[in-house]
Amino acid sequence: MLRSAFSKTLAASRFQAASLQGTNRCFSVSAVQLAKPLGKLVPAAKVKAKVKVNHNKKEKSKKSGMTPYDFKDAVRTLKFETYAKDLSDLNLSELSAANLAELKDKIVTFESRVDGQIELMGGYKKYQHHELFKQHCSMVTDNTVQIHESFVKKLDGSSKDNRACLLGPKGVGKSTLLSQAQALARSQYGSDLVLLHIAEPELFVQGFSDYALNPTLKLFHQPMFTKRWIKKLRDVNEDVFKKMPLLKDVTFTNKKGVHNYKKGQNNLHEYLVNCHDFGIVGPSEAFKFFIEHLQTYSKDFPVLFSVDNVNAIFEKQFTNYFHKDMTPIHYSEFEIGSLIKQLMSGEFSFAKGGVLLSESSDLGQSKTLKVGLKLQDLDPYAEDLDHPEAVSMMQNGGINTIALTNLSKPQARTLMEFWNESGVLQIRDYATKPNFKRPEDLAEGARIMKVGEFVNEMDPVEMYEKKLEKTYFVSGGNPGVFLKNNVLNY
Repeated sequence: MLRSAFSKTLAASRFQAASLQGTNRCFSVSAVQLAKPLGKLVPAAKVKAKVKVNHNKKEKSKKSGMTPYDFKDAVRTLKFETYAKDLSDLNLSELSAANLAELKDKIVTFESRVDGQIELMGGYKKYQHHELFKQHCSMVTDNTVQIHESFVKKLDGSSKDNRACLLGPKGVGKSTLLSQAQALARSQYGSDLVLLHIAEPELFVQGFSDYALNPTLKLFHQPMFTKRWIKKLRDVNEDVFKKMPLLKDVTFTNKKGVHNYKKGQNNLHEYLVNCHDFGIVGPSEAFKFFIEHLQTYSKDFPVLFSVDNVNAIFEKQFTNYFHKDMTPIHYSEFEIGSLIKQLMSGEFSFAKGGVLLSESSDLGQSKTLKVGLKLQDLDPYAEDLDHPEAVSMMQNGGINTIALTNLSKPQARTLMEFWNESGVLQIRDYATKPNFKRPEDLAEGARIMKVGEFVNEMDPVEMYEKKLEKTYFVSGGNPGVFLKNNVLNY
């Protein structure tokens, strides 16, 4: 009995020991799990690395031969003219109205200040190959003499009686003649002349510019286009605008505060520099204020108003802009468009001045312009014709047309000689191919030429004459085609 009790006690103790050992396996007593939990981790502060900057080190300009333009655009934008030959040794004369007769059929340059003004206004167009020469130059032709006699000399009269439009095929030199007319007028009147030029009127009718209704003038205002145009005009006409005192008091506001300009104390140039109302959206009389001063002072300072690519305005009957009710806007409903229309019709005029227009052959023919210039009969049933606009151009005597002529043979020779002397013309010495004939077919005393033997070269003078004859015949004397048919050295 005692023995059985002892055996039960021993079995119970073994059972408890086994249970305790299993419990220890389930709950580990390692140092990691028995350790106290850590507090909230705080990231280490970031230390900004100190970079040593050498302020005396000059930044290296990025030089890359890559350009997104084609060759004909790349040579114009990459300033290819800096590599052109210096023309000082050619002793070219400057275009002047005083000695125009002596400059007939000669290559001339523009006076440096006038050259910069024409370039700023956009007178030098693309693809005229101005990048071939160090400075802008052109040729005095019969067209130059005609524009001087029929237009520039009449700037002392009313602009209503001095309206002209340059016509001619592509490449004949309409834009070039327009620039020559501006240079001749500046030469004749000096700084007492106002030049107003619109090089690309299509920019304010194609629908790419911002616009808003100016309730004061009841015309649509184009802030960006007008602001840029005014900025060019104030730089080109700085001297003459400083001679124009304000005719009345005016108050305007810009970033610097409120400005009160007094009559007779401030001038028109100060007003154009500090008044920023030309580039704002809202009611403003700045444009009207500017034009009124030009009209009043035109009795002392002639105004030459010129528009290139004028047929872009009449390419369609309406512009690509719309009213709130989605009806198209006519170009005359814009501030600048209204000025162009009134000057072309003679409804608005300057006491002294003129209106010179030029069409572009790249934009095609405009029936409205042709009818307005009295080159076509007015068809009352034509649908692609702006009848009121064509009729308005015929008012007050109409607009005179100046048809440009091509180069004569001597003029083409002079132009080609200038290209050769300035280093832009390539005259290659092409080798001639002798006739390899049978011995029995050769004339008596002639020698058989072996293959690989030296070949006679053509005379460069003879090659020059043949090139002149060929290119002039192909171009018919058209300056643009004549230029393209000659191999130019880029």
